[in-house]
Parts: sequence; structure tokens; C-alpha cells
Amino acid sequence: MTSTLSPELKVACEIWHYNQLNEPIWFTKLVLSLEKHMDKKAVSHALDTLCDWMIIYGEYGETENGRASYLWYVDTHDGGDFRIRDLYEKCWKVEREKGVVI
Repeated sequence: MTSTLSPELKVACEIWHYNQLNEPIWFTKLVLSLEKHMDKKAVSHALDTLCDWMIIYGEYGETENGRASYLWYVDTHDGGDFRIRDLYEKCWKVEREKGVVI
């Protein structure tokens, strides 16, 4: 079964998922979370594209183990988080659980 979402939207949905859990999400954690779906290079490229599209933003903060890292967030300006939420609920939630690949 192939995915209905682009790599960029998968990354955005995964960031949204962790944002909703109030868990910090940084690059390494994101790569590990998406390892069944895409490789490290695809995650990095997707992050660049999502920042260019102003769907996500990052800022320095503290990880779960107290280290400093660049943390990712879905931009809530102009309803962007609602669009990502809808994609998460309609597509990514099921694909994430089933381990659907690109």
C-alpha cells in the first residue's frame, strides 16, 4: 500500500502529532519516529520545504533529557494547524499505525 501524502505532509503531520501531546520534537526524534516511512535525507528536505512554505517553524529549546536542540512546531497562524490536523485525522493517523511507506 502506498501513501496518499507527500513526504512534506507526513513530516508536518508527525510534528503536529507531537505538538498535540505537548512533547518536544527535534530532528533526531523526528527521524526515528518516521524511520518506517522515509529516510533521514527525506526528513531534512521536507523540513526545509515546510519552513519555506511557512507551515512549520523552529526554535531552540530543551529536549526531554534536558539537552538543548532545535524544536519544531506547526505554525498556528492563519489556520495552518487546522489543515494539518485534518490531514492527520483523515490520512496520516491510519498510515502511521500501519507503517505505510512512500
